[in-house]
Amino acid sequence: MNSTILSIKSKFSSENITRSIFLISLFLFCLLPLFLLLFNISGNDLEFIFTDNNFYSALGNSVFYTFISALLSTFLALFTAYFLNRAKIKGKKIYILLLSISMLVPTLSIGLGFRVLFGINGFLDRIFDVEINGTGYFGLILGSVVISFPSTFLVLYDSLRYENKSTYDAASIMGINTFSSFFKITLPYLKKPLITAFFACFTLIFADYGIPMELAGKVKTLPMYLYEQINATFKYGRGAIIGLFLLIPAVTSFIVDLFLKEEHSDDAQTAMIPRQKKFNIVAVVIIIAVIIFLSIPQISFISLAFMKGYPNNVEFTFDNIASIFTNKIGVGILKYITNSITIALLTSIIGTVIVFVIAYFSTRITGKLGKVLHFASIASIAIPGIVLGVGYIFLFKGTNGFFYGTMAILVVVNIIHFMGSPYLMARNSFMKMNKDYEIVGDTLGISKLGIFFKVLVPNSIGTIVEMFSYFFLNSMITISAVAFLCTYKNQPLSILITTYEKTGNYEMQAVVSITILFINVTFKALITGINYLINKRSNRRVEDNFMKLNRYQFELMTYLDRNGVRKYSQRTLSDDLTVSLGTINKELNFCMDYNLIQMNSNGELSITEEGYKVLEQYKVKKAIILAAGFGSRMAPVTLDTPKPLVKVNGVRIIDTLLDSLVAKGITNIIIVRGYKKEKFDELLEKYPFIKFVDNQEYNITNNISSFMKVLEYLDNCYICEGDLLISNPDLIRKYEYSSNYLAAKVNETDDWCFYKKGLYIDKFQMGGENCYQTYGISYWNEEDCKKLQVDAVKVYNSRAGKENFWDNIALKHYKKNYKIEIRKCHKSDIIELDNFVELIAIDDSYANYPGYDKY
Repeated sequence: MNSTILSIKSKFSSENITRSIFLISLFLFCLLPLFLLLFNISGNDLEFIFTDNNFYSALGNSVFYTFISALLSTFLALFTAYFLNRAKIKGKKIYILLLSISMLVPTLSIGLGFRVLFGINGFLDRIFDVEINGTGYFGLILGSVVISFPSTFLVLYDSLRYENKSTYDAASIMGINTFSSFFKITLPYLKKPLITAFFACFTLIFADYGIPMELAGKVKTLPMYLYEQINATFKYGRGAIIGLFLLIPAVTSFIVDLFLKEEHSDDAQTAMIPRQKKFNIVAVVIIIAVIIFLSIPQISFISLAFMKGYPNNVEFTFDNIASIFTNKIGVGILKYITNSITIALLTSIIGTVIVFVIAYFSTRITGKLGKVLHFASIASIAIPGIVLGVGYIFLFKGTNGFFYGTMAILVVVNIIHFMGSPYLMARNSFMKMNKDYEIVGDTLGISKLGIFFKVLVPNSIGTIVEMFSYFFLNSMITISAVAFLCTYKNQPLSILITTYEKTGNYEMQAVVSITILFINVTFKALITGINYLINKRSNRRVEDNFMKLNRYQFELMTYLDRNGVRKYSQRTLSDDLTVSLGTINKELNFCMDYNLIQMNSNGELSITEEGYKVLEQYKVKKAIILAAGFGSRMAPVTLDTPKPLVKVNGVRIIDTLLDSLVAKGITNIIIVRGYKKEKFDELLEKYPFIKFVDNQEYNITNNISSFMKVLEYLDNCYICEGDLLISNPDLIRKYEYSSNYLAAKVNETDDWCFYKKGLYIDKFQMGGENCYQTYGISYWNEEDCKKLQVDAVKVYNSRAGKENFWDNIALKHYKKNYKIEIRKCHKSDIIELDNFVELIAIDDSYANYPGYDKY
């Protein structure tokens, strides 16, 4: 009995109770209003709507202009995002801000700008004597493109940020022009984001009534039809039917978004081949042209605020600005401003807290309830504000004076309306954090609440600020939901625009719009400043943790890492590192000043946690082993066994390399195999973490074909030959300062060798005197790996390119692109077994190997 009770209690833990409360709240404020739309529809309402030609006309008009507008907006956003992303131009953040500034004003204001731009006595008519009818389909499409462009552009631009640009390099090398690469590379990559962006764009335009209110003219639209039924005739049942129709594209968009998740990698490579100057110029011209197009309606409505009485008197004046603050308008302009800022701040503060906590419970706490909470949270994305507002009328009109009709309902409806995007921001932030924080905290006796406030919240400050900003800006400009729920005393500033629209007072509409724009721009600047300080602080930590060490500092710290915590005299450090006492003293002081090295009370030196963070940038991430060849000179033993798997004194040759790598913590190992590739599977028993890449061309090309198979894996890595018998495992190191080849100084050799010029390799040739004999181990830093990925394609596709050794890429064909050092070793550190005779010399058990006489 007791065990049953305990089981029930565990199932209904405090965490699940909290999640259940959130779920109930979301159902009450988000989903239940939609269900009530259905229950408030009478037979008379259905008969009226479905027999009213105005309804079918409004529905057809809305679908038509919305589809055209969404298509144009998506294509314009696609080309703008492409050119801005691909071009090498300065000030991209400024361009992005200018391209998205129309998000900071209500859509009514954009519509007003176009309205006074066209037609009789419009600005174009006055300036150029050109009269254009700006209402109807033309105005609806033009205005809808402007209001939907920013969000569509930001989605596509963000997707392009994660595109692997190296494919464009390969296309350029193969002679594919920019026009063709756009259709063959960019469009296929953006297929899913484009579909998602189009549906989201369609939903935004379809449910908006700000643009139709100003520009529809004689064209009836569905949002305007709904507005008439509720605000003019008070037929809420009819409004509910129209609201359900408005919900269809939103739900469709939501479902499409669930199934079409964008796939990208945070490790996407940047392009190495720079864009041509002509492309950059074209990109700037196109972007500026789009900015001008988006700015025209805003410049237009702003100019109205400084006219005495459009269209009859267009003389310049400040009277409109002054009068709005001196004359009594409704409850007074300051009251409207106070209402808006209060609603926006409460929505931002409460919404950010609630949504952040919901994201925590749906992401960091395991269980099925978390998944249910996740889908309930993003469901709000699919509900247009106009539909939510109507639903709230049905659900809460019985609470008039307590909730309905108060500022509280405006805050709640805004939180529900806008919570989808901030929720995803918070969720993404939590997903990127280490999943084991709570487990570690539990082990150390730290509660989940402590982990939440001491670890998760501090690491999410940037995200929290962005969430706060999103809620505030959208609450300042929204009209759709609050238009049905606000009262005379708690009206926000945006509603005042509709009041002046009904009276045809363009100037005061413009002044209100400018006021909202000024508040939002000021707020945006404040948030940008806060983000700058946060990023500056974060970057300072990054700079401290990943500062660039000079060679002496690097050698000193890696020496301490190898030798452990103990007492070191400066003389010992000077001798072992072969540098002067003065240099040792200087670098020790530097490392201690920056908390990279510490000395305990016993005089023992050790590397600090900060020091290891700095060393992390020099850490070897992986090893690539080229082991595809036959090894014909080692026959007959290689007739049955690939050369790297041949045993020498009971140990496989490749094991000496693998053991050296593993001893230094390098377990991300890729082996390129070819000849008798299945034999390599035996390595998995001892080294289960190995990844194999197969090269079917090993017998018809040189080892460059093996190198081409692993281009995508290049990143701070060793590249090794698979037939090296390592006698000194310390040749492999955890940290490397720069790209280098392992080589031993010799008087004479008939093998491959290097000649130096200064610090770097100058010549690479077969045989030489007073040179450095090379061994098949090299290290390549991140920068050089990216260069290799480009240059390898060029060499491989060149005439006779497949006959090259992979080393020729950086050491011969494109040596000007690289500065490669020589890392010195002794000849006894590595044994290269070139033939069967040398194998017998080391392991005499092969002296009587079957078939030896034939070879």
